[in-house]
Amino acid sequence: MAPIVYQDLLSPPVQAVALTVRAARLDSVVQYENVSLAAGEHLKPEFVKKFPMHAVPALEDDGFYLWDSHAICAYLVSAYCKDDKLYPKDPKKRAKVDQFLHFSNSILYNRLRDMSEPLWRGQTKSVPEEKKQRVHEAFQSLDTMLEGRQWLAGDDMTIADICCVCEVNGATNLAGDFSKFKNVSAWFSRCQATMPGFADIAVKGNAIYKGLLEKLMSS
Repeated sequence: MAPIVYQDLLSPPVQAVALTVRAARLDSVVQYENVSLAAGEHLKPEFVKKFPMHAVPALEDDGFYLWDSHAICAYLVSAYCKDDKLYPKDPKKRAKVDQFLHFSNSILYNRLRDMSEPLWRGQTKSVPEEKKQRVHEAFQSLDTMLEGRQWLAGDDMTIADICCVCEVNGATNLAGDFSKFKNVSAWFSRCQATMPGFADIAVKGNAIYKGLLEKLMSS
């Protein structure tokens, strides 16, 4: 049975998994099933039974269930990819990738969620400036860490770059762009040019996400 990824492309973490699948050349291996967040399909009992966090992306692989985009990206590369460039086996190289996966999760994703969740819940129609500033502080940290390097965790693009760039892309919808951060801007352009499927996954998905956020802020 082929691994199944449950997805809604408007989600930056879902985009990260889809980009990882494309970069690892696993399109013929992985199947996708769409789960509409707007329609509440992630809250259906049959979905929650498999994935108690009731979130996408989620992965099902022959009775094995996994949530969290970072864990899913690492698993798919480790289990199915023919080489380890995207997620190195060498302990020190892998630790560097893991470091930025944690940065993606604990800093970038959390600050994006801090801006967007009140909108999703109908609690507000605007984002406070201090929350936007916290995102720009994260961009500044990323800019510093990218000084003198092309990729986050070494000489090659890894799942760290994939996960982080999707969160950065999603955060700009509410916090504004990152043009004043020269290293982030150069890295983002490099990701666009290098990651297979960036236009039809990250750009397309983020356009859907932006449209939904604008609707929430104006309705």
